[in-house]
Amino acid sequence: MENTTAWITSCKLQEFGGWLVNGSMGVPNDPANRDCQDVLAWIAEGNTPAPEYTDAEIAANTQAETNATSQAYLASTDWYITRHAETGVAVPADVTTARAAARAAIV
Repeated sequence: MENTTAWITSCKLQEFGGWLVNGSMGVPNDPANRDCQDVLAWIAEGNTPAPEYTDAEIAANTQAETNATSQAYLASTDWYITRHAETGVAVPADVTTARAAARAAIV
């Protein structure tokens, strides 16, 4: 009998069911799907799909979200800095404190 799983070199779980096979092919968890049958056979052979994201990828995604949020806050409060530079009106202390925290959070 022909090995129907030889084409599978990697397999990751996907959040909403199914698998990411060989890094680029989405395979739905649908036993009527031929590729799904191959993945299920691959699992039956003793293979285990990797998690969707590694710990390092989760950490990188979390930091990217923190960076984006912090940069958006800085952009939304830049007008305080411009106003201060142009008119001398003080930047509120809470804004100065939050901006410092936002800058510190960016990696």
